[in-house]
Amino acid sequence: MSPASGGRQAPLIAELDTELRQALPADQAARINAMIRRYGAQPYLVDDVGQPFHLHFHGSGGTQVEALGGEFATAPALVVDGYGPDRFGQCEAVYIDLTRNASRRHCSTACTARAKTAAYRSRRQS
Repeated sequence: MSPASGGRQAPLIAELDTELRQALPADQAARINAMIRRYGAQPYLVDDVGQPFHLHFHGSGGTQVEALGGEFATAPALVVDGYGPDRFGQCEAVYIDLTRNASRRHCSTACTARAKTAAYRSRRQS
């Protein structure tokens, strides 16, 4: 994406982000399916250098955001299919918990530290 086209596509990126965040509570299969239809996610095999064949889901739209929308719309569906509907979380960012025991609660160690510090300070003030 060129810098010039990035500025014009910023509203589309923001819309895709909002739509993805609304669809991520995995019990909202209808929203995930609607995103897959909207972006026209089409599977295709890719042979990246040094990797075995794997699937990508390119959107059928004419812009790069619409193309990425196919990937982003399909990802939550694949996670729900492979890991179940309770693997999504949201703190400072949206994340997918792929730990064996489904124990992840934050997007990163920095976010975990922020949450623990805030909880500690809150307890100290009480």
